[in-house]
Amino acid sequence: MKRTLLSIIAVFALGMLSFGQHWVDQGLGWVATSRGVQNVAAPNAQAAWAAGYDGAAQGACQDVAVTSNGGTTWTPKVINGATGLAISMIAASDANTAWAAMYASSGGTMGIYKTSDGGTTWARQTTATFSNAASFPDIVYFWDANNGVCMGDPINTKFEIYTTGDGGTTWTMVSPASLPVVTSGEYGYTSNCTVFENHIWFGTNKGHIYHSPDKGLTWTAASPVGMTGKNTWPAMKDANNGYCMKYMSTTDTVGLLDKTTDGGITYTASTYTGQLFNGGMEFVPGTASTYAANGVDGNYADRLGIVYSWDNGASFNSIDPDIQGTQITCQKWVNDSVAYAGIFNSDVIDGMKKLSVPAVAAVSNFTASSTAVPLHGTVVYTNSSTGIATSPCTYAWTFQGGTPASSTSKNPSAVAYNTSGTFNVTLKVTNAFGSVNTLAKTGYIYVGGVGVEEASQNGIKVYPNPVKDVVTIESNSGIQLVQIFNVTGQMVMNQQTDSKTVTLNTTSLRSGIYFMKVTTENGSFDKKINVQ
Repeated sequence: MKRTLLSIIAVFALGMLSFGQHWVDQGLGWVATSRGVQNVAAPNAQAAWAAGYDGAAQGACQDVAVTSNGGTTWTPKVINGATGLAISMIAASDANTAWAAMYASSGGTMGIYKTSDGGTTWARQTTATFSNAASFPDIVYFWDANNGVCMGDPINTKFEIYTTGDGGTTWTMVSPASLPVVTSGEYGYTSNCTVFENHIWFGTNKGHIYHSPDKGLTWTAASPVGMTGKNTWPAMKDANNGYCMKYMSTTDTVGLLDKTTDGGITYTASTYTGQLFNGGMEFVPGTASTYAANGVDGNYADRLGIVYSWDNGASFNSIDPDIQGTQITCQKWVNDSVAYAGIFNSDVIDGMKKLSVPAVAAVSNFTASSTAVPLHGTVVYTNSSTGIATSPCTYAWTFQGGTPASSTSKNPSAVAYNTSGTFNVTLKVTNAFGSVNTLAKTGYIYVGGVGVEEASQNGIKVYPNPVKDVVTIESNSGIQLVQIFNVTGQMVMNQQTDSKTVTLNTTSLRSGIYFMKVTTENGSFDKKINVQ
């Protein structure tokens, strides 16, 4: 069944807002305006196909576009011989070969249409008949140039599914007797499927997720928790792990999400923080834990654009500022560096957004020129955070006990410490993708005390002194051995190492005076310490 993309005209102006630096405009060359992108098929990092639909009147549309250079140039094409039809989904094996599932909008013969010459000519593949009065092709997918599957709405209580092993020259219907019986009034949605290796899943309007582990040959159906009677959309990370989200609906609660760890056999309700967009959801291939959900429904102006989860769906807090407020009709991620986001076109020069830099989470980190300084000494901090290569990024430093006490610079100027003690340092980073991460290093800076001023004269620092629970030894040269003796000369701690910084836990020592011997590459150093 055609998925209805609501309030296109009402929110179209939002799509004309200025974009930032990491999503760039690409023109699909479609002359008719308000064309939306139904889906994008990207068989590799350079080849991609975009299927168009009529975003103004929801009528027939045969517009597609193809690129062989990652979207630097798109060539518009029209599926010939398909008058009166509209595209449900496009699949491709390269920049020359593609298949389009097409339904009857105002006439024509629906089915699967194939091109082998880059979209110049198309021919209907007759053995995927879709000839029943109730037929409606929803999805088509190809794993390679030969092996594919297509699915349509139920006929006689079973979904109409075909598979092929020869590029669609011959399509074979999956035996209806082997398929689950549908719920009354159940149907699928255009382009609503997810694939991992040989597995494919699709959602329905009655709260089911269908799954095939063998390229469409056999199928089972599951009922995710709380989704009965609702539209479902699958998003799988691998053969076992993924989600089912409640897909575009204005009739009840938005933002429902279920999780599976067994490939969709069972689902449990998933609790997350943030705001989940409900136009579609994908796992980003090649990443460890990134999902992206797009928003297109104009009834929810606060859920338009793309929102990211960097933590396997535990939170959806990173709304991409570049495309926030813009209807994203679909998304396709090849990896975290190659991605497409479809929008509604206003001319031949737009219609697609292409990611120009890797979409990554911000991870806050920093180092200090010294973590033990004498009273009135200074520390220079170096920002070593990752995920901050793309502007704009913001930084919020907090220096407990320091002057200044805060900074918004990427690498702040020297911080002075005029009070003895142990102090915390915190850095909060927000990157261009809306990812926020905070790192707080507790007790990171030690200021003053005998251990710092005295030991530093020998190129070795021992702090804090007096010691409470933990003592740190720093040396300009490599430390080989740290030994601690009690007042009777008995060795109570012996630590071999090969580092310029050593941290020892002293909680096992009784309170009192001890003698520390530090052996380095350049000699040894003796120090009296007071353990409290």
